Amino acid sequence: MASYYGIRTATFLDRRLKAGSTVAKYLDANGVNTVDAATVRVLNIDIDSSSLGVYDETATTQTVTLAEYGKQEWTLDYNYFVFLRIQDTQVQDTPVGTLVQETAQAWIDEKFVPDFDEYCLAKVIAARPSGNIVTWDGTTLTGLNGLLQKFYNTVTVVTNGGGDASNSVAWVPSTFADQLRAFITTFDGSDKGYTAGLNGLLGKLKNVMVVETVDEYFSAYPTVKAVVADKKAIAAPTQKMTPKNGGRKFIKDVPGFGGSELQLRARGGAFILGRKASAIATLQSSSS
Repeated sequence: MASYYGIRTATFLDRRLKAGSTVAKYLDANGVNTVDAATVRVLNIDIDSSSLGVYDETATTQTVTLAEYGKQEWTLDYNYFVFLRIQDTQVQDTPVGTLVQETAQAWIDEKFVPDFDEYCLAKVIAARPSGNIVTWDGTTLTGLNGLLQKFYNTVTVVTNGGGDASNSVAWVPSTFADQLRAFITTFDGSDKGYTAGLNGLLGKLKNVMVVETVDEYFSAYPTVKAVVADKKAIAAPTQKMTPKNGGRKFIKDVPGFGGSELQLRARGGAFILGRKASAIATLQSSSS
Protein backbone atom coordinates (compact mmCIF):
# COMPACT_ATOMS: atom_id res chain seq x y z
CA MET A 1 0.00 0.00 0.00
CA ALA A 2 1.39 3.39 -0.97
CA SER A 3 2.15 5.81 1.83
CA TYR A 4 0.16 9.02 1.86
CA TYR A 5 1.77 12.22 0.67
CA GLY A 6 0.14 15.19 2.38
CA ILE A 7 0.84 18.75 1.29
CA ARG A 8 0.25 20.27 4.71
CA THR A 9 3.08 18.56 6.57
CA ALA A 10 6.11 20.75 7.20
CA THR A 11 9.30 18.85 6.41
CA PHE A 12 13.01 19.29 6.93
CA LEU A 13 13.53 20.00 3.25
CA ASP A 14 10.60 22.39 3.00
CA ARG A 15 12.03 24.55 5.78
CA ARG A 16 15.49 24.60 4.21
CA LEU A 17 14.04 25.48 0.77
CA LYS A 18 12.45 28.56 2.28
CA ALA A 19 15.77 29.55 3.80
CA GLY A 20 18.14 28.98 0.90
CA SER A 21 16.29 28.44 -2.38
CA THR A 22 16.28 30.95 -5.26
CA VAL A 23 13.78 29.09 -7.47
CA ALA A 24 11.49 26.64 -5.67
CA LYS A 25 10.93 29.12 -2.83
CA TYR A 26 8.94 31.33 -5.17
CA LEU A 27 6.64 28.54 -6.39
CA ASP A 28 3.70 26.79 -4.74
CA ALA A 29 1.32 23.89 -5.27
CA ASN A 30 -1.35 26.10 -6.90
CA GLY A 31 -4.07 23.85 -5.54
CA VAL A 32 -2.67 20.61 -6.94
CA ASN A 33 -3.80 17.73 -4.74
CA THR A 34 -1.59 14.83 -3.76
CA VAL A 35 -2.88 11.28 -4.15
CA ASP A 36 -0.12 9.15 -2.66
CA ALA A 37 3.64 9.06 -2.23
CA ALA A 38 4.30 9.23 -5.97
CA THR A 39 1.30 10.93 -7.58
CA VAL A 40 -0.30 14.37 -7.77
CA ARG A 41 -3.66 15.20 -9.32
CA VAL A 42 -5.00 18.35 -10.93
CA LEU A 43 -8.68 19.01 -11.60
CA ASN A 44 -9.52 20.05 -15.17
CA ILE A 45 -12.59 22.19 -15.87
CA ASP A 46 -13.53 21.71 -19.53
CA ILE A 47 -14.56 25.03 -21.08
CA ASP A 48 -13.44 24.32 -24.65
CA SER A 49 -16.54 22.36 -25.67
CA SER A 50 -19.01 25.11 -24.67
CA SER A 51 -19.61 28.71 -25.66
CA LEU A 52 -21.50 31.70 -24.33
CA GLY A 53 -25.13 32.08 -25.31
CA VAL A 54 -27.15 35.20 -26.07
CA TYR A 55 -29.41 35.95 -23.12
CA ASP A 56 -33.10 36.23 -24.04
CA GLU A 57 -34.87 38.71 -21.76
CA THR A 58 -38.33 37.46 -22.83
CA ALA A 59 -37.72 33.72 -22.44
CA THR A 60 -39.04 31.86 -19.42
CA THR A 61 -36.09 29.47 -19.44
CA GLN A 62 -32.52 29.59 -20.67
CA THR A 63 -30.32 26.86 -22.12
CA VAL A 64 -28.46 24.98 -19.41
CA THR A 65 -25.08 23.44 -20.13
CA LEU A 66 -23.69 20.61 -18.03
CA ALA A 67 -20.36 21.49 -16.45
CA GLU A 68 -17.68 19.01 -17.46
CA TYR A 69 -14.79 18.01 -15.26
CA GLY A 70 -11.83 15.75 -15.67
CA LYS A 71 -8.64 14.94 -13.84
CA GLN A 72 -5.04 14.61 -14.78
CA GLU A 73 -2.49 12.74 -12.72
CA TRP A 74 1.26 13.27 -12.74
CA THR A 75 4.02 11.18 -11.26
CA LEU A 76 6.45 13.00 -9.00
CA ASP A 77 9.59 12.91 -11.10
CA TYR A 78 12.06 14.28 -8.57
CA ASN A 79 13.03 11.38 -6.31
CA TYR A 80 16.61 11.37 -5.03
CA PHE A 81 18.44 10.03 -2.00
CA VAL A 82 21.72 9.72 -0.18
CA PHE A 83 22.59 7.11 2.47
CA LEU A 84 25.52 8.05 4.69
CA ARG A 85 27.34 5.89 7.22
CA ILE A 86 29.07 7.44 10.20
CA GLN A 87 31.72 5.40 11.95
CA ASP A 88 31.81 5.53 15.72
CA THR A 89 35.47 6.56 15.50
CA GLN A 90 34.41 9.68 13.56
CA VAL A 91 32.06 10.82 16.29
CA GLN A 92 34.64 11.12 19.08
CA ASP A 93 33.54 13.87 21.52
CA THR A 94 30.65 15.15 19.35
CA PRO A 95 27.19 13.90 20.38
CA VAL A 96 25.93 11.69 17.56
CA GLY A 97 22.59 13.53 17.50
CA THR A 98 24.32 16.85 16.86
CA LEU A 99 26.57 15.35 14.19
CA VAL A 100 23.62 13.77 12.38
CA GLN A 101 21.65 17.04 12.42
CA GLU A 102 24.57 19.05 11.06
CA THR A 103 25.32 16.43 8.41
CA ALA A 104 21.70 16.33 7.23
CA GLN A 105 21.51 20.12 7.11
CA ALA A 106 24.73 20.37 5.10
CA TRP A 107 23.55 17.84 2.52
CA ILE A 108 20.15 19.52 2.23
CA ASP A 109 21.58 23.03 1.89
CA GLU A 110 24.48 22.18 -0.42
CA LYS A 111 23.03 19.33 -2.50
CA PHE A 112 19.28 18.81 -2.37
CA VAL A 113 18.15 22.47 -2.46
CA PRO A 114 20.42 23.59 -5.35
CA ASP A 115 19.69 20.39 -7.26
CA PHE A 116 15.93 20.84 -6.96
CA ASP A 117 16.20 24.51 -7.93
CA GLU A 118 18.12 23.60 -11.09
CA TYR A 119 15.58 20.88 -11.88
CA CYS A 120 12.65 23.33 -11.50
CA LEU A 121 14.21 26.01 -13.65
CA ALA A 122 15.09 23.53 -16.41
CA LYS A 123 11.47 22.34 -16.56
CA VAL A 124 10.17 25.91 -16.81
CA ILE A 125 12.56 26.82 -19.62
CA ALA A 126 11.84 23.59 -21.50
CA ALA A 127 8.09 24.29 -21.36
CA ARG A 128 8.39 27.79 -22.82
CA PRO A 129 6.55 27.92 -26.18
CA SER A 130 8.88 28.35 -29.15
CA GLY A 131 7.17 31.61 -30.09
CA ASN A 132 7.80 33.17 -26.67
CA ILE A 133 11.43 34.11 -27.22
CA VAL A 134 12.67 37.70 -27.19
CA THR A 135 16.15 38.15 -28.69
CA TRP A 136 18.72 40.65 -27.44
CA ASP A 137 22.07 41.34 -29.15
CA GLY A 138 23.92 40.87 -25.87
CA THR A 139 25.60 44.29 -25.77
CA THR A 140 23.15 47.19 -26.31
CA LEU A 141 21.82 48.52 -23.00
CA THR A 142 19.53 51.40 -23.97
CA GLY A 143 17.20 52.35 -26.81
CA LEU A 144 14.62 50.25 -28.65
CA ASN A 145 17.04 47.34 -28.97
CA GLY A 146 18.56 47.79 -25.54
CA LEU A 147 18.50 45.43 -22.59
CA LEU A 148 15.82 47.30 -20.65
CA GLN A 149 13.41 47.47 -23.60
CA LYS A 150 14.00 43.81 -24.42
CA PHE A 151 13.23 42.84 -20.83
CA TYR A 152 10.01 44.86 -21.06
CA ASN A 153 9.18 43.04 -24.31
CA THR A 154 9.67 39.69 -22.57
CA VAL A 155 7.22 40.69 -19.82
CA THR A 156 4.74 41.79 -22.50
CA VAL A 157 4.93 38.35 -24.09
CA VAL A 158 3.98 36.85 -20.71
CA THR A 159 1.04 39.22 -20.18
CA ASN A 160 -0.16 38.72 -23.76
CA GLY A 161 -0.11 34.99 -23.00
CA GLY A 162 -2.52 35.48 -20.13
CA GLY A 163 0.00 36.10 -17.37
CA ASP A 164 -0.04 38.79 -14.71
CA ALA A 165 3.17 40.76 -14.26
CA SER A 166 2.55 41.25 -10.54
CA ASN A 167 2.31 37.46 -10.11
CA SER A 168 5.36 36.71 -12.24
CA VAL A 169 9.00 35.97 -11.46
CA ALA A 170 12.03 36.64 -13.65
CA TRP A 171 14.92 34.31 -12.90
CA VAL A 172 18.29 35.53 -14.16
CA PRO A 173 21.83 34.07 -13.94
CA SER A 174 24.33 35.97 -11.80
CA THR A 175 26.46 37.31 -14.65
CA PHE A 176 23.41 38.75 -16.38
CA ALA A 177 22.03 40.07 -13.09
CA ASP A 178 25.07 42.32 -12.86
CA GLN A 179 23.93 44.04 -16.08
CA LEU A 180 20.24 44.15 -15.17
CA ARG A 181 20.82 45.39 -11.62
CA ALA A 182 21.52 48.94 -12.78
CA PHE A 183 17.93 49.30 -14.00
CA ILE A 184 16.36 48.11 -10.73
CA THR A 185 15.82 50.92 -8.27
CA THR A 186 13.03 49.46 -6.13
CA PHE A 187 15.09 47.32 -3.75
CA ASP A 188 18.28 47.83 -1.80
CA GLY A 189 18.10 44.83 0.50
CA SER A 190 16.63 46.67 3.46
CA ASP A 191 12.98 47.12 2.51
CA LYS A 192 12.34 43.37 2.15
CA GLY A 193 14.76 42.12 4.77
CA TYR A 194 17.94 40.13 4.94
CA THR A 195 16.31 36.76 4.16
CA ALA A 196 14.84 38.04 0.88
CA GLY A 197 18.30 39.15 -0.17
CA LEU A 198 19.68 35.71 0.58
CA ASN A 199 16.99 34.21 -1.65
CA GLY A 200 18.25 36.20 -4.62
CA LEU A 201 15.62 38.96 -4.74
CA LEU A 202 16.90 41.96 -6.71
CA GLY A 203 13.67 43.96 -6.78
CA LYS A 204 10.94 44.64 -9.32
CA LEU A 205 11.22 45.66 -12.94
CA LYS A 206 8.04 46.39 -14.89
CA ASN A 207 6.19 45.04 -11.84
CA VAL A 208 7.92 41.65 -12.14
CA MET A 209 9.95 40.27 -9.24
CA VAL A 210 13.53 39.70 -10.43
CA VAL A 211 15.48 36.91 -8.73
CA GLU A 212 19.18 36.18 -9.19
CA THR A 213 20.29 32.55 -9.42
CA VAL A 214 23.69 30.96 -9.97
CA ASP A 215 25.01 30.65 -13.52
CA GLU A 216 25.14 26.87 -13.17
CA TYR A 217 21.34 26.64 -13.29
CA PHE A 218 21.47 28.04 -16.83
CA SER A 219 24.42 25.95 -18.01
CA ALA A 220 22.24 23.87 -20.35
CA TYR A 221 20.78 27.07 -21.85
CA PRO A 222 23.78 29.38 -22.47
CA THR A 223 21.83 31.93 -24.53
CA VAL A 224 19.00 32.34 -22.00
CA LYS A 225 19.49 35.51 -19.96
CA ALA A 226 16.13 35.56 -18.20
CA VAL A 227 13.07 33.36 -17.90
CA VAL A 228 9.87 35.15 -16.94
CA ALA A 229 6.90 33.09 -15.78
CA ASP A 230 3.57 33.68 -14.13
CA LYS A 231 3.56 31.49 -11.03
CA LYS A 232 0.05 30.26 -11.90
CA ALA A 233 1.57 28.36 -14.83
CA ILE A 234 3.65 26.16 -12.53
CA ALA A 235 2.50 23.65 -9.92
CA ALA A 236 5.20 22.68 -7.45
CA PRO A 237 3.81 20.42 -4.71
CA THR A 238 5.61 20.74 -1.40
CA GLN A 239 8.87 18.81 -1.38
CA LYS A 240 9.01 16.01 1.13
CA MET A 241 11.76 14.79 3.38
CA THR A 242 10.00 13.49 6.45
CA PRO A 243 10.44 10.46 8.73
CA LYS A 244 6.77 9.63 8.15
CA ASN A 245 7.43 8.63 4.54
CA GLY A 246 10.96 7.33 4.94
CA GLY A 247 12.42 10.63 3.78
CA ARG A 248 14.74 10.98 6.74
CA LYS A 249 15.80 8.01 8.84
CA PHE A 250 18.56 7.50 11.36
CA ILE A 251 19.74 4.02 12.31
CA LYS A 252 21.90 4.26 15.42
CA ASP A 253 23.64 0.87 15.38
CA VAL A 254 23.90 -0.69 11.92
CA PRO A 255 24.31 -4.50 12.08
CA GLY A 256 27.75 -5.54 10.88
CA PHE A 257 29.03 -1.94 10.91
CA GLY A 258 30.61 -0.07 13.78
CA GLY A 259 28.51 3.03 13.57
CA SER A 260 25.28 4.67 12.45
CA GLU A 261 23.49 5.39 9.18
CA LEU A 262 21.68 8.53 8.02
CA GLN A 263 19.20 8.12 5.16
CA LEU A 264 17.88 11.16 3.28
CA ARG A 265 15.34 10.99 0.49
CA ALA A 266 13.69 13.93 -1.28
CA ARG A 267 10.49 13.60 -3.29
CA GLY A 268 8.81 16.36 -5.23
CA GLY A 269 8.12 17.78 -8.64
CA ALA A 270 7.43 20.85 -10.73
CA PHE A 271 4.72 20.65 -13.37
CA ILE A 272 3.82 23.14 -16.09
CA LEU A 273 0.09 23.58 -16.62
CA GLY A 274 -0.31 23.16 -20.37
CA ARG A 275 -3.04 25.76 -20.82
CA LYS A 276 -0.95 28.38 -19.03
CA ALA A 277 2.42 27.66 -20.60
CA SER A 278 1.94 30.71 -22.84
CA ALA A 279 2.59 32.79 -19.71
CA ILE A 280 6.27 31.74 -19.83
CA ALA A 281 8.83 33.61 -21.95
CA THR A 282 12.60 33.86 -22.22
CA LEU A 283 14.99 36.68 -23.01
CA GLN A 284 17.89 35.26 -25.01
CA SER A 285 21.03 36.64 -26.52
CA SER A 286 21.69 36.05 -30.21
CA SER A 287 24.89 34.21 -29.22
CA SER A 288 26.26 32.64 -26.05
